[in-house]
Amino acid sequence: MRLLTLVLTVFLTCSLAGSHQENPQKKNCVTADELKGWVSYLASDEMHGRRNGSPEMKVAASWIAGKFKEFGVRSIGENNNYFQEYSFTSRQRTVAERNVIGMIEGSDPVLRNQYIVVSAHFDHIGIRKGNPQDTICNGADDNASGTCTLIGIAKYMMQQAEKPKRSILFAAFSGEESGIRGSRNFVSVAPVPLKNIIADINFEMIGHSDYIGKKKYYMTGCLNSNLDNLIGGYNRNGDIRLIDTIAIAEQLFYASDNIAFSRISTTGGNTTGIPSGTFATSTPGLYLHSVNDEIDLFDFENMADLVNYFGGMVLWLSNNGSEIKWTDPKYSRP
Repeated sequence: MRLLTLVLTVFLTCSLAGSHQENPQKKNCVTADELKGWVSYLASDEMHGRRNGSPEMKVAASWIAGKFKEFGVRSIGENNNYFQEYSFTSRQRTVAERNVIGMIEGSDPVLRNQYIVVSAHFDHIGIRKGNPQDTICNGADDNASGTCTLIGIAKYMMQQAEKPKRSILFAAFSGEESGIRGSRNFVSVAPVPLKNIIADINFEMIGHSDYIGKKKYYMTGCLNSNLDNLIGGYNRNGDIRLIDTIAIAEQLFYASDNIAFSRISTTGGNTTGIPSGTFATSTPGLYLHSVNDEIDLFDFENMADLVNYFGGMVLWLSNNGSEIKWTDPKYSRP
């Protein structure tokens, strides 16, 4: 009897361990109300549309850094803070801006030297005069939603018992609406060797569920790397799905911060870069870059489901032994 009990105990332990690896149960800790509060702040009228170079962008950057600190994400910016300062020229004026960067260090003594970048841009286009009712382009979905997804993933990961084996870099970029300036600056003066960055997971337009339905999202760049196939293996028994039939997705691969990673340099038709993709639930439409991009169009319950899912997905990718690699022969790693 004691031998039978021992055998059953070993069997159940192994079965549970295998089940945990295939479909890990994580603690959901980011709520719809929390996300609504964050997005409402970033996309408020008081932020005046978060135009690059504006005082409100400094306020937004400090707020994001405060969230990183609140949730225990380590600073990795210059001068031991969360900021990466840079400047660029636009319309014959010098614009001073900053990215906000934090890190969760990997727990594995070898894999911690590999990095997954989780990114989103927090700037928008500011104020457009001419509408007597409303002149502020609040940028709720584009891209307060992506920024708050980034913050939510950081909170999620810091509150799990399981820790990432690879290190995670959280990067909130400015300058996207001015020519993808912030992410290009990040890549040019990266805080870690580019060869050690295995992927960029970028987020844009996560607040709506009316375009492809609840608990669904799409990814740009599916034709370029195996990142989508790897993600397909995450929580395959779950009810959240990656939709890979969005026609405009490949065009949008070149339109967001992920491209700064995937196209570091191009010579003779060959591109050196890091596999990347932007994750979204909607596409450019009538409300984007207009005064109509407001939070009253959001589905915060659906957004919360996705943010917790993405947190688990990034954690899973950090611990997965599979290589994230280019499948398009035009691309190669640094």
